[in-house]
Amino acid sequence: MLMYANMAIDAIQNAKSSWLSTFVKDETVKTPLQNFVDAQTAFTKQVAKTAWEVTGAAAEATVDKMFTKSKGE
Repeated sequence: MLMYANMAIDAIQNAKSSWLSTFVKDETVKTPLQNFVDAQTAFTKQVAKTAWEVTGAAAEATVDKMFTKSKGE
């Protein structure tokens, strides 16, 4: 599932980069904007990865608590 989140993030960020390449011709303006888009991409992918890991760990802990027999049984 994380792969699909990354694909969506890439699609959106690539659209932003394409827009910049098409409409912003001044390099002194375009370069900082492109750097910002790149930073957004890295940040968003890290947030998605962290959310995936946290929810996976929470689900695993819940399953272990609910479906694992205690030692006395």
